[in-house]
Amino acid sequence: MNNRMLRADAEIQRELAEIIKNDHSDPRLQTLISVTNVKTSPDFTSVKARVSIYEKDLKTRQEILKLLQKSSGYIKRLLAENLQLRNVPNLVFALDDGAFHEENINKILETLNITPLEEENDGEKN
Repeated sequence: MNNRMLRADAEIQRELAEIIKNDHSDPRLQTLISVTNVKTSPDFTSVKARVSIYEKDLKTRQEILKLLQKSSGYIKRLLAENLQLRNVPNLVFALDDGAFHEENINKILETLNITPLEEENDGEKN
């Protein structure tokens, strides 16, 4: 991936995050939504944006994702205005559940009764 693509991805990611955060009047989009990754196609015709939606319920997250997809034309227009691009790529949103998987793993690890390595080493020295 060349520098031009990396810069474009970073700028689009930054602008998408701002647009989703500030330029929507729909109350369903007032939840915390984070744009975690943006991948622009080599021909600049499409952008796949991965988003984390901080809602506990999977169904709610999927509904918000559908709402973002339905709003993609509006978001694309704002993106064109803010980035001043000649051709703005089509937007495709995808759910990024990485944060929720991490949280679940941490909860499982907390339930395990494992002594930290430092405590084991201290016990051996005494």
